Amino acid sequence: MLRRLGGTMALGAMLVVLVTAGGLMAADPSPPGTIRFIGKNAFATADGTFHAWRVVDRSIDPADPAGSWAVVEIDLASVDTGIARRDDHLRDPDFFEVETWPTARVRAHSLAPAGANDENRPRFTAKFDVELHGVQNTIDGEVVLVETSPTTFEGTLVVDRMAFGVGPRPSRWNPMSIDAEIPVRFRVAF
Repeated sequence: MLRRLGGTMALGAMLVVLVTAGGLMAADPSPPGTIRFIGKNAFATADGTFHAWRVVDRSIDPADPAGSWAVVEIDLASVDTGIARRDDHLRDPDFFEVETWPTARVRAHSLAPAGANDENRPRFTAKFDVELHGVQNTIDGEVVLVETSPTTFEGTLVVDRMAFGVGPRPSRWNPMSIDAEIPVRFRVAF
């Protein structure tokens, strides 16, 4: 269970970091914010994060979100699910294979107005070009402008870990099997 749950969580964490940093980070090597992901199977739920990531390029303007974009790199070895054994397994060839693929890269772009959230804050759809494990895919997500001073965003997306070849396939015959879809949530202030 730890082995499979950890793989999903690491993928989710990586994606969260990618999304969070990719869409809304400052050029600080350790921007303030939280990046969380959740991995589930029939019996357990696990959440985690990545501690090391940085914005490598960006153009973010709260007055013109549609023209904003950012590129983020995530150190996959920095995955943390709160269980060292699971984290170590996530770093090995069964999942992230950090010896071969040490970083993930995300480019957030194409923000489009999508009305307001329940608190009447501006909401936007966004595209996230994710490079992970030697594979690149574009994922749809959402961001909300929470504050303008400091500029703070919250967002969500769902990553299909199978689209990146990370971890074993889910099996309806194995209740310990991890779901393929990993929800990712982030909050970033800069």
